[in-house]
Amino acid sequence: MTRAAARQKEVALIYVEGDTEEEFYTELLKKYLNGIPKSVRNMNGIYNIHRKVLGKTEAFLYSHKETVVRVYCCIDRESRDHNPPLDIDELRKSFKEIKGFKRVLSVDAIIATQMLESWFFHDMEGIYKFLRVPRKERNPSKFTPPEKFTHIHLAKLFERYDKTYIKGHKCANFISNLDIENIYNNCRELREGIELIKRQAGR
Repeated sequence: MTRAAARQKEVALIYVEGDTEEEFYTELLKKYLNGIPKSVRNMNGIYNIHRKVLGKTEAFLYSHKETVVRVYCCIDRESRDHNPPLDIDELRKSFKEIKGFKRVLSVDAIIATQMLESWFFHDMEGIYKFLRVPRKERNPSKFTPPEKFTHIHLAKLFERYDKTYIKGHKCANFISNLDIENIYNNCRELREGIELIKRQAGR
């Protein structure tokens, strides 16, 4: 970091895929990044993801003249073993080569395998409680490993107990009933991503 940057306020720009992710990360960051300047930015989908991150970062820097930023892209891998729909090296290269991004200190990604809803299955007890599933019908081992399961499996489980899982802001009540700490402790990729933000913020 340059001497000029050291005098500026540092902010973590946290990009999320959509409304569901915004709800989840808002809850998560309250618990684990309290006190660290941050801004969650909703990309409303991952199409043109590089262009969106570049454009939204440029706009943020323009309206926050005395700020330096660290960029974090929180996206789904969309599979268990394929590369995510984001080339983080190419994105870093773009930030480095395009003029106007000298105040971007770093660019990193937090990748969910397969998707954000897969992480929810780390807290099967929380899901069962929310759905009011009778104890004799609960079988957490059926949903392991969590990365095998997606929003489709979650929706089917909701339907079985006469509820509807709807992605987006409407799932805020469901997310607030999950044990965020349990998910965090059992999800290595999430935990490592949050620890990276803390470490880079000097906390």
